[in-house]
Amino acid sequence: MVTEFKKIPTSGTHFETVSGDICFKGEAKKVSKNLVECCGTMQGNLRYTCNRCAEEFDLHVNEDVNVFASEGFYEDKEGEALLNVVEFFDGNIDFTALFESELEAFKSDYHYCGHCTHLE
Repeated sequence: MVTEFKKIPTSGTHFETVSGDICFKGEAKKVSKNLVECCGTMQGNLRYTCNRCAEEFDLHVNEDVNVFASEGFYEDKEGEALLNVVEFFDGNIDFTALFESELEAFKSDYHYCGHCTHLE
């Protein structure tokens, strides 16, 4: 799902994109001239390999996501809290690209199957 930056209002607009069995949906709202805040959730199931025993299992995904989309280069200001920012350079926000980026970040964490979870 792709939307032009200039079409995102300060009051917010709904977005939803799906990949496999996982859905990413939420609200996008303009917070400054070149910055849009995207708040939502990723929900669904994902085939995953246990980081301890290497067995495949269904990993339940239910993650809150708060990411910013920048139209062009993003420069943080001194003293400003660090933001999770994805830069776009064609005047559009690609919600599918945001979703894929956040899903890969989620998958990079350690996840254990039901058997290995009890071993901790």
